[in-house]
Amino acid sequence: MLTLKKELNILLNLKALWIMLIILSLLTGFSFIQAVDLFSKASSTALNYPEMAKGMIPFTGIFIPTFGALYLVLTILFPFITIPLVSGEKQNGSLKLLLQTTQNLTEVILIKVTSLIIVGAIIMLPSISSIVIWKLIGGHIYLPALLNLILGYSLYALIITAISFLAASFTETTATAAIVTLAFTLGSWVLDFAAMTQSWLSKISFVSLTALLTLYEKGLFSLSSTIQILVFSLGVLLITSFWLRPGNRLLPGLIRTLIVFTVLLLVLIPITKINYYKDVTENRFNSFSRTDEAALKQMSEELTITIHLSIQDSRLHDYRTGILDKLDRLIPSLNTINPYSASNGELTAENDDLYGLIEYDYNGKHEESWSNSHQEVLPIIYQLAGISVVPDSLQQYPGYPLVSDASSYAIWFYVILPGLFIIFWLFIYSYKSKGKKVIYESKPNN
Repeated sequence: MLTLKKELNILLNLKALWIMLIILSLLTGFSFIQAVDLFSKASSTALNYPEMAKGMIPFTGIFIPTFGALYLVLTILFPFITIPLVSGEKQNGSLKLLLQTTQNLTEVILIKVTSLIIVGAIIMLPSISSIVIWKLIGGHIYLPALLNLILGYSLYALIITAISFLAASFTETTATAAIVTLAFTLGSWVLDFAAMTQSWLSKISFVSLTALLTLYEKGLFSLSSTIQILVFSLGVLLITSFWLRPGNRLLPGLIRTLIVFTVLLLVLIPITKINYYKDVTENRFNSFSRTDEAALKQMSEELTITIHLSIQDSRLHDYRTGILDKLDRLIPSLNTINPYSASNGELTAENDDLYGLIEYDYNGKHEESWSNSHQEVLPIIYQLAGISVVPDSLQQYPGYPLVSDASSYAIWFYVILPGLFIIFWLFIYSYKSKGKKVIYESKPNN
């Protein structure tokens, strides 16, 4: 417990933490107020048209853009909070003294992670404030989707922490460790953008750190992804303990690292086979009807879909999000083929008569369609599989339009909350200075 208190004391005395919190409060306030303003303008029209009201979803219209401020801060600024917990003790030699006690490196790292989890409650304060304010102005909250989003950001912070610790363990300075960590986080952005235009990069885009949040921001809980992130983060923290050992040599460290990565790979591969997803959105945006899902799960043979669309075509994006991703979670064996993925631009709409066509092959049967609507695609698949489906009666999502104004709460995000952070910061700083003064005055005169 004493060590945990020490780690918390180090964290709370970091100026970077309080500066980050002030920046986060300002960014969250701006994002939230803008999101409410845009949502209100759309709602003023939707209130008169029930069909438009169905598209007024607070989860995507309010909370996704508001939590975007947290994503930005975790990606760019959070490493400057986590890295000093390791690099600081390496540089001042306190890590060697700590290892002379009964604690080992694994325990030390877990205590550091625990301290970050505790401080994480403070980091979440601006985002939680936006949820409370949205409720106060009459907004609708669907708790399962919101808790799933918070889980996604917590896992994202965990993997950023693991990478930061690893970078600090094998670099000599805090600045170098920060550069290495930002190379991972900002490199994920580059990979995401490049994957939009380069088909071969889209195949490896799943390794991007930012891709971790995609499922959770869509309102999907994936048991496989959650376990993978936890296992990978623990593996990276274990590797960190190897590199932090005093007197650790390069070759033994590399061998241990290789062994752990090999074990991680062997563990993660079967985890990817776990096909458990839960659509936690209120309008079941990520799902077909329950009768459709039950029918698709019965397909025992491989379904092959050939898509004649380039990666830049918006129709491919609509087809992937509206149909393909859902089928992939339901059909036990799904194979997708895109002739444009390896064409390097040789095939275009002008010289390919099949451009835009989508072909379906199942159990020796073949069908074709130009549509990317599930109302037309699903009957084609059922016909190929010989399945008869009776449509169930869907409960229509009403939507939750709200005309309101959150600008009066700007004082909370821009003045009161940053002011509280500054006061708490000054209180801790003065307490620390007072403690140093007491220690100094207690020393006997020589």
